[in-house]
Amino acid sequence: MNVVIAGSHRLPAGQAPRLLIRFLAALPDDAIILMRRGMNGQVPGPFEFDVAQLCYMLHLGNMWFEPAPTDKYPGRKSVFLRDIEMVRKADLVILFVTPEEVEDAYAGTMHLLDKAMDEDRPVYAYSVDQDGHVKRVGEYDTQHLYADIAPSA
Repeated sequence: MNVVIAGSHRLPAGQAPRLLIRFLAALPDDAIILMRRGMNGQVPGPFEFDVAQLCYMLHLGNMWFEPAPTDKYPGRKSVFLRDIEMVRKADLVILFVTPEEVEDAYAGTMHLLDKAMDEDRPVYAYSVDQDGHVKRVGEYDTQHLYADIAPSA
């Protein structure tokens, strides 16, 4: 099982939600967590760093996806291609954003919701406020494949 877990760089540091810990602990041993980071092995954002640490502690595999700019797809275009590739490899997509980003459909992490739906991948999206309160703000799982294991807020 491949699971994308992505969080906005705007999330408060150290706010990997407790419900995510329970979710990760319940995944099968062979689950692979797909995450994004910058080019050339850059240190991931605070959220992804926290998730990577949880994966390590729980003995879950993880795979990093990085943009690969080309003449045809420079800069931000390569970031979008990275995200599309990551979603295509996923069985499930879990997203965390700030409440403000829920309203901004063009926020970097929120566009993954659209990409998951475009690729017909189950996706669950959550907002996390400054106090760490989590709220489910969207989902797309037409066959209810992951309704029982998706984090519940």
